[in-house]
Amino acid sequence: MAWTPAQESFVAAQMRNPQAGSGLFVFIDKLVPPEEIVYDFLTCTQKNSSFPILMVTNRRVLYTERKLFRGWTITAELPAHQVAGASYERAWITGRVHVHGGDGSKFTCKVRLGPRDVEWTQYMVTMINQLATGTGAPRH
Repeated sequence: MAWTPAQESFVAAQMRNPQAGSGLFVFIDKLVPPEEIVYDFLTCTQKNSSFPILMVTNRRVLYTERKLFRGWTITAELPAHQVAGASYERAWITGRVHVHGGDGSKFTCKVRLGPRDVEWTQYMVTMINQLATGTGAPRH
């Protein structure tokens, strides 16, 4: 069985990701259509019994959580053309990534503060900002 572009690009993103270890591959087809390309993802801080994911694709930025009975679901998303940018905020125990929409909407995810995590988080914020300005998404 051949892999879809979504599966192939997610596996490539997972290989680059220093936060590797998310079991999301099994559910990637439920979260993104087969033809969508996953640029990269950020593993957020633990919520309930899993680690939410902030994902950047060629079409949108989405925040996914694993729900008890429904499995992985998209809890927030912005189409690429509506993304106005992203920002990083360092808090006392965790950091926060805010994804801003052009209409004033936003969603936030909490992230870890380890050195690797902060570096990857800043890379993801830069990627989202490049997506917002139309300069494309960087590749590692």
